[in-house]
Amino acid sequence: MKSKREAGYPIVGVTANIDDNKVDTQTIYSSYVDAIYHTRSIPLVLPMPDITLQDSYSAFAERIISGLDGLLLTGGDDVDASLYGEENFTFNGSFTEERDLFEMELCRAADAQKKPILGICRGAQLLNVAMGGTLFQDITKQNPKKTLLMHAQKSPSYSGVHDALIEPGSHIERLLVPSGGKILVNSFHHQAVKDVAPGFIASAAASDGIIEAIEKEGGGSRGFAIGVQWHPERMRRRHKHAERIFAAFAEACGS
Repeated sequence: MKSKREAGYPIVGVTANIDDNKVDTQTIYSSYVDAIYHTRSIPLVLPMPDITLQDSYSAFAERIISGLDGLLLTGGDDVDASLYGEENFTFNGSFTEERDLFEMELCRAADAQKKPILGICRGAQLLNVAMGGTLFQDITKQNPKKTLLMHAQKSPSYSGVHDALIEPGSHIERLLVPSGGKILVNSFHHQAVKDVAPGFIASAAASDGIIEAIEKEGGGSRGFAIGVQWHPERMRRRHKHAERIFAAFAEACGS
């Protein structure tokens, strides 16, 4: 029997963002869909349902995921701290209830159906929370004794600003072996993974200790679940390691 890669193009669900500056508007950066298309996969943007339909989110997610070969969780605003058992402090940013809740259900449905998941920036944080982990609501405020690296760069988004040190033996290491144990990444965040979700490991970190990637333990092919704190979709034209992440994700979706 032919694989999806041989017989056609894997279909990848790509989450949308709510634009606070435009009423009734959901958006997606073209860099995400371009990255999927360049792996000979088909991106399918997943708009959020109305919050009044919240009771149906789980059923919607299960049905949506059943028709997909993989799930890409994109970047965006912060995550509601109540979803990981904390109060929202003043240094948490804006969040959208329907996006948080719907994407949590999409994550859980994809995990239950063994569909590959790739989370980027906020997507990595959401993946961690959906699977039972916690976040720093603000890495600077909650790590006052640390001298942190630049995690909110002002240089062009395709430029790397600090290294991510790869955990030996991790799935990320196997995907990025030619990078020699560390990769240069870009950075646009003030939140980050704090307690890694059960069943996941931290597979990359910056030299200041901030977690840069998480992955499902033993994750390979249909168990593929990786979250990266950086934005490989913005780096892939200039950095081979960014292209390899999407290629590996597409391969898992097509298996």
